[in-house]
Amino acid sequence: MDSDRIKGAAQDLGGKVQEAAGKVFGDTSTQTEGLVRQVAGKSQNIYGQAKDAVSDVADQATDYANQAYRAAGPQAERGTQLVRDRVGDNPLTAVILAGAIGYLLALAIHGRN
Repeated sequence: MDSDRIKGAAQDLGGKVQEAAGKVFGDTSTQTEGLVRQVAGKSQNIYGQAKDAVSDVADQATDYANQAYRAAGPQAERGTQLVRDRVGDNPLTAVILAGAIGYLLALAIHGRN
């Protein structure tokens, strides 16, 4: 569990207590501060949940990629070795080609302005 989720839950709980105290003593300022703390706590909790979700997705993507690589077996090893050899023989060409591919991808994604 992300620390933002824990801090957010604690802040939300503190805000509820502060709001209740404001109601008991008839202090609208304290009530309002409690409500503000609740909103801030809930926001921080949601932020922590989002971070956890992104982390989980990244972990799953890594697992799937590793499974696919293992499932490809010897073909993946041969492909990796072939690319490694070509790049080793022509490093400048490989860098220029990688830059061109990156440029074309950026152009395709963002378009021309």
